[in-house]
Amino acid sequence: MSSYTLRGIFDVVDTMIESAQIDYEALQKSSLNEHFFDDYNNTRIVNSFLFNFSKLQDKIGAKLFKQVLYETKEIDTTNQTMIDILHLLEQKNILSDIDEWERLREIRNILAHEYPFDIQERLENISIAMEGFISLKLIYHKLKQFSTPILQNPTTPILHE
Repeated sequence: MSSYTLRGIFDVVDTMIESAQIDYEALQKSSLNEHFFDDYNNTRIVNSFLFNFSKLQDKIGAKLFKQVLYETKEIDTTNQTMIDILHLLEQKNILSDIDEWERLREIRNILAHEYPFDIQERLENISIAMEGFISLKLIYHKLKQFSTPILQNPTTPILHE
């Protein structure tokens, strides 16, 4: 069983965001049209971006939300239901509302069931994921800001997976 400090989880997510940001910027500069995938490098950038987006959404939702609330003493155990976690994050203004997180989960689920041969659908999903990435980064930065007192404390407890 591996263990990470909260700081370590933030470090991993920071690296994932940096990678996704590079791909995001490359996609922003591109002409997203039916000929976009003619260049294999574009396919690689898209695959990298979508992979990182999905992993970020999973990591933040599955690990970071609960651990931040636990470390900041907002909850007594990490065995809380996700809906309770989302309500608390909304109360703390980390999420604007629960629907915001549900939309990001829905985007991730759409990407997981995407059929790459439907070019128009793929282009639409890229645009949706790019919008979602901006929301995900904002949530992450609010979460990190909320965690600042814990991150600055050198005796941060360890999360056991």
